[in-house]
Amino acid sequence: MTLNEALNIKNEKRIALLEEADSKRMELHNKLPEIKLIDKKIEGLPFRMLGGESKEKLSAEADMLNAERERILLSAGYTKDYDLPKFECLDCNDSGYTQGLKICHCIKEMAAATKYTESALAGGLIDKTFDNFSLDFYSRQNGERLQMEGILNGCKRYAEAFPNDSSAGLLFLGGTGLGKTHLSAAVANKVASKGYSVIYESAQQIFDTCDAVRFNRMDISQRTKYENCSLLIIDDLGAECITQYSVSSITSLIDLRIVNGRPTVISTNLTPAAIKKTYGERLLSRLLGEFRVLQFVGKDIRMQKIKGE
Repeated sequence: MTLNEALNIKNEKRIALLEEADSKRMELHNKLPEIKLIDKKIEGLPFRMLGGESKEKLSAEADMLNAERERILLSAGYTKDYDLPKFECLDCNDSGYTQGLKICHCIKEMAAATKYTESALAGGLIDKTFDNFSLDFYSRQNGERLQMEGILNGCKRYAEAFPNDSSAGLLFLGGTGLGKTHLSAAVANKVASKGYSVIYESAQQIFDTCDAVRFNRMDISQRTKYENCSLLIIDDLGAECITQYSVSSITSLIDLRIVNGRPTVISTNLTPAAIKKTYGERLLSRLLGEFRVLQFVGKDIRMQKIKGE
């Protein structure tokens, strides 16, 4: 992604946030006429300054009006910033530029992160989308196709709404060859196309990196990237070389992302009982409590293709 592409994406987000804020303000004006009156008074303050009134007097009046506005909102059950745009970057308010028309760091990070995502998904995963996920491999007879159609639509809604309503993330359960990797990659590609930083790696790759950082073979930034990216996708949890340290590394990483409100998508061939046995009851409880659990069903698609079914 180029800087211009990142700027365009950020600008589209900014416009959407401003439109949402305007809609909420109109809602407040309809439900709370006193808010509309206060807003009209606040909007008129700059014109009164042009008329000669002192800056100090008008500033004090603005503070009083804003305090009254906040009181009314809170008493009516709204948050004080209900109708303010929720910008992602407070340094540039999602304009993409800081003072002096310098490109904001968020734009540079977005462009760099997307390039990383494209690299990480190379080798057959970059082309995995929701549109080319086929339901033809799932039987209509026993409800498999209906269940997988629900999972497909759920993943699509999750990626399209990201980061809104993303909660902690998604947990894909099911045997080998049921489509978990395809839908994980489809989520990654969709979220990355919106300008968010996505890291897609296997549990083994993540453990190897954490191990290398532990013994100073890699810089610590190679671990913190897992902690700070917008969306982390851990593929094949449980297939890594299981040691006390690998369990601790993966568990602490997932815990940290949950605490910091950073979504994670995890796919595994393990059953809940096997997750408990391998990683402990605490992690299983966090996964089942914080993640939306999606149980994949069907027969191994790879074997169906080999057999020509």
